[in-house]
Parts: sequence; C-alpha cells; structure tokens
Amino acid sequence: MNLKRHLKRFIRGWLPKEPNLPRHKLKTAEVKARISKPKPRWWRPFWIILVIATIALGVANTLFLNVSLQKTTIGLIGTVLCIGFAYYIRVRPSIRVNRALYIVLGITPTGLILLILWTVSIGRLVTDTIGALPSLLIGSALCFGIGAFMGDWIGKKRNYLLPMSP
Repeated sequence: MNLKRHLKRFIRGWLPKEPNLPRHKLKTAEVKARISKPKPRWWRPFWIILVIATIALGVANTLFLNVSLQKTTIGLIGTVLCIGFAYYIRVRPSIRVNRALYIVLGITPTGLILLILWTVSIGRLVTDTIGALPSLLIGSALCFGIGAFMGDWIGKKRNYLLPMSP
C-alpha cells in the first residue's frame, strides 16, 4: 500500500498541476511569483564553493594522479560550463531556457532510443536501397525531430516549469 502511494506521488510530480489550463497560454504571472521567492542564506556560497572545489580537485588531479594538463583543463572547462548552466537554470529561470531544456531533454533519450530502433529495423532496408550515409542522416533527422516534438509537448503540458523549480 505504501509503495502504491509513493509511486502515485512520484508520477504526479511529472504531470501538470492544473490539467484544465487553456492551450498555448502560459501563466507567466505565476512563474514570476515563484521566481521572486527569497533564496536561502547558503545559496550563493554553495555555488562559489562548488566552483572552487571543482578547480581544486582538477589541480590535485594533475599534481597527484599524473593526469595530463590538457585532459584536466578540458574536464575543468566542461565542468565549470555545466555548473554555470545549472546556476542559470536554478537562479534565473525563464520560459525560453526551460523550453530549450525540455526540447534537449526530449531529443537526447527519446531520439537515441528511436535511432537505435530505426537502425535495427527499418534502417537496414533503407540502407540497402539508398546507402549508409543517407540512411543515417534520414534516421537521425526523423528520430531526433520526433524527440524534440515530444520534449516540447511535455514542456507545454507542464507550462515549461521544471520539476522542483523554485
């Protein structure tokens, strides 16, 4: 019984809060009201400490674990860019960025799964007919396009609000 309640709460977190909203109308006043909540006192130091710890671990990686400076620098740049993107999403959320994020999150898993299914099933017939490269391009465009539309559709249903957003 407890498992059933837990699953219901988990699934409800991904569904829209108000299912009877009119289509193509976003509640921007509600979004702005959510954004204006004061942040906790530890919020700014958290991001600063996260960046400093990342850089310190990168330096320690180079000095003590004999990792090349080039690999460490590339890893640090990627990590700091991801931290900056996460900071932007959490601190300055906007409908445009949230929509782009839903589209990317729709493309990545859904598009890859559909591309694998395309390659295993229909892709072989298309490859025999028109060749490998055109088949890969058609399959990628079709599968990633479907993934993008699915991500945008899910985002519309949720009013482009991220789960557990402030």
